[in-house]
Amino acid sequence: MKNIFIIFFASFLLFSCQYGHKSEKSQRLADDALTKSLELAYRKDGIRGFSVAVVDEKGLVYNKGFGFASLDQIKAYTAHSTQNIASISKTLIGVALLKAQELGKLNINDPINDYLPFKVVNPHYPEIPILIKHLAYHTSSINDLDEVYAKSYVLSKDQHDENEGVYDYFNKPETHISLKDFMLNSLTQGGKWYQKSTFLDSKPGEKREYSNIGAALCALVIESAVEQDYRIFTRNYIMQPLEMNSSGWSVGDIDSLGRSRLFAYKGKMIAEYSLITYADGGLVTSSHDMGLFLSELIKGCNGSGKLLTKESYNTLFEKQRFIDQDETEEYGVFMEFRNDFLQVKNDMIGHNGSDPGVFTAMYFNPTTKVGKVVLVNTDTDFTDIVWPEIEEIWKSLSDYESMISK
Repeated sequence: MKNIFIIFFASFLLFSCQYGHKSEKSQRLADDALTKSLELAYRKDGIRGFSVAVVDEKGLVYNKGFGFASLDQIKAYTAHSTQNIASISKTLIGVALLKAQELGKLNINDPINDYLPFKVVNPHYPEIPILIKHLAYHTSSINDLDEVYAKSYVLSKDQHDENEGVYDYFNKPETHISLKDFMLNSLTQGGKWYQKSTFLDSKPGEKREYSNIGAALCALVIESAVEQDYRIFTRNYIMQPLEMNSSGWSVGDIDSLGRSRLFAYKGKMIAEYSLITYADGGLVTSSHDMGLFLSELIKGCNGSGKLLTKESYNTLFEKQRFIDQDETEEYGVFMEFRNDFLQVKNDMIGHNGSDPGVFTAMYFNPTTKVGKVVLVNTDTDFTDIVWPEIEEIWKSLSDYESMISK
């Protein structure tokens, strides 16, 4: 009996080694094919630099950068190059919000005025309170007026080189104020920039209208409820537990040597800027770190995340249905549910974003449990070849997802 067991065990080991070798070889072939495909996409010559990450529940599967992080083509864009990631930042608000609820500091069904140091009401319906969950689902009735929200974009310095473009709505460095003061000036009667039209003529909770200011206000609600700066709170409860060591809310939070410049197009940089409403779009991070975060979201969606309880993750991904132009759309807490993106059909949960010099996307498939991250350091509005390049990048990642899922 003992001899039979030894023979069986030896055969099992041989089979396991052969299978493992085949699996590793298949993975290498898939990785090589993806790298070649992404290199071909980069040759379209629209993007200065980008990086991608593909993840599953165990962590990073593929992570690589392409192109450059500098105008002189000396500094390569790598998997650890950092840049601000625009609206993907809002997904951290969702996790932070539910962590604050777990800690007993707030409830998403509470009115925001229970926590804010000033009162925010829709002047069209002053008797109906805006709830925290209204901010989370973009149904607060707070509207992003261009002339108000643009005041959030503040230049890092006054003087600029000839090869640095400056958007006409960028504001001088001395106009920088705190998030609290921005909301006070924008959303309260008597505020410097207050307009009645900042609020929709619809009841809070009635209509979905995407609002960057509303998202940033949610971060201020969290900050007020936990009595801790939102930047510190997210660092303590999200970034540090996930070892997102190249992530932060300002240049001072991260190694500046890894920072990528942002570009209008390949031959023109955009002047460095920051966001007063930083929580809605100002996270500075890498595809490596966002891959770690996305892997955690996949685990959380499947009941094994470590940042939040299973109940909190259920709330994060609970579908809320809204009708927009006779089409039903579904959203979670600062999360989108999609069945296509960039001309690729696929069930996805996540977010995308854009800002001057930035395009980003972060989604995972709840069935395959595979997620994808793309960070691009080039604006999508100046040349016609950037979007086709981004679409080719996304298709390459989707093909790779299909390959490794099988």
